[in-house]
Amino acid sequence: MATEEVLRKTLRNADGKPFAKYKGITNNFQLEDFELLVDEVQNDRAGHSRMRVRVPMRAAGFPEDTYSNRSREIALRDLIVRRFWESARTHARSPIPRTDGGEIYIPRPGQEILERGSVAVTQHFVEVSFTADLPSSGGKVNAQATEELIYSRIARVVSESMFFRAYKASKLYNHIQTSENADHIRSVLPGMGLAAFVATGSILPRRDDDLAPAVDAVPFDCDDSLKVSIEVPNGEPIEGMGLPSGFTVVTGRSRCGKSVLADAVFAGAYNHIPGDGREYVVSLPDAAYVMSEDGRPSDSVDVSAAIGGETSLQSASVPAPVSEAVSVSEAVETGSGLIILDEEYSSPCYIRCAYLAEDDDFVPLSKVAGAMGAAGISVLMVSGDRSAAEAADNVLVMGGFRIRRADVQRISGGCPYDKPAVRYPVSKNIVYEKGRKEVSVTAQGIRTVEIGEYKVNVPVAGFFDMAQTRAAADAVALARDLMDGSRSMAEVCRQAVDAVMAYDPENGGSMHRARPRPMDVAAILNRHPQMLCIQKR
Repeated sequence: MATEEVLRKTLRNADGKPFAKYKGITNNFQLEDFELLVDEVQNDRAGHSRMRVRVPMRAAGFPEDTYSNRSREIALRDLIVRRFWESARTHARSPIPRTDGGEIYIPRPGQEILERGSVAVTQHFVEVSFTADLPSSGGKVNAQATEELIYSRIARVVSESMFFRAYKASKLYNHIQTSENADHIRSVLPGMGLAAFVATGSILPRRDDDLAPAVDAVPFDCDDSLKVSIEVPNGEPIEGMGLPSGFTVVTGRSRCGKSVLADAVFAGAYNHIPGDGREYVVSLPDAAYVMSEDGRPSDSVDVSAAIGGETSLQSASVPAPVSEAVSVSEAVETGSGLIILDEEYSSPCYIRCAYLAEDDDFVPLSKVAGAMGAAGISVLMVSGDRSAAEAADNVLVMGGFRIRRADVQRISGGCPYDKPAVRYPVSKNIVYEKGRKEVSVTAQGIRTVEIGEYKVNVPVAGFFDMAQTRAAADAVALARDLMDGSRSMAEVCRQAVDAVMAYDPENGGSMHRARPRPMDVAAILNRHPQMLCIQKR
């Protein structure tokens, strides 16, 4: 580790020289309040340099109870990212005057509390990974401006985000305890016979940018018959609606909040920050949203639950109803215990039986969802169809964001259900190359990933933050070498995600990344037209 004097001397020696001379600061420097680790220096002024700042825990001062378990550690890391982003946006959003650099960048966090690779917290130190644009003047090293970047901008961001004293203790603990409470609720759902929990008073409608609850929204409520109370580690028990396991149909008039509820339950696979309105809307961590995707590919997917005798569907383009059957099978194959559908985005014939279609070999989900519930896979369906309601284990009527239970005579005669066969992916057909890159996988949008030159759109992926999509894209790239036919799709994606999110003290964490669910990485691979899978029973 080099000293602060070495850093200053290196910058002075490089001052006014070609930009490439900045390579000399690729080192670890011990400064007064923190350690600066320059991992990679940009090649020119158009690039970005990878850096880390590390503060010893004895100086950072975060009490042990703020990171004493996995839940609290993730929440603390998430909060530090938020404060680091806010401070960088305030103090280093634009170039240093008379230069073309000086910005500090870390991705803006959304409403979800996620495991973010940009921050590491251990009993020994707190570390943040970020990018910075080294300032230059006319393409030459500007030592004075670089010192301002390091000793003024970076130092100020560090002081405002990486020391316990910079936080209001009540807000810090509220963030951590809210997340820990949600994790606890999620852990007890299966034992209570529930697939999800929606606290009374939750604000479900979202603002257009999804960064806050809608203004003047009606708080959620439900009848007493649906209410449960759950003890939590922090504070008083939380009361709300327990969504029962099994097959549940939510119905009601138009614009009464049914779809908003389904969206909130899906988002409940993740924790949310205080003030979001959905802090205690909590679902099983493997909740999957399914919608019609007319024309999507299918490779060796077992859809026998929907199409009699069709145990290995191979098609470059499947019709809309079949696409939902494929997506349900893929979700169950990768471990989902909760399937969510909304008739607004589904094919009618996948929701219910067609009129006078007794001889049709296509089985709608409402006919098999009851048996799925018995097999441990709950189904939440938003539908106004009577036949679907009559097949459901539970029928809930929503009006004005208040839910009541409906007594509907259940009609027996559902179809049996067997879990789909496991598939083992092989990557040899997928073209990862683009231009001069042998492996090119990039996040193009919140639910779009480009593999080689092919863009895969995954409208049902549980990505709520671009940091998740970036990590998923990296996992897809790593999966290339794992997909040799010896591992299941779930195993491949789990190993790839773990590798992407691993922390290396020498090189830092997964900068600008947040942990995605392996099932969402699988959703990307499943929608690539060159995907090849081997089915094993």
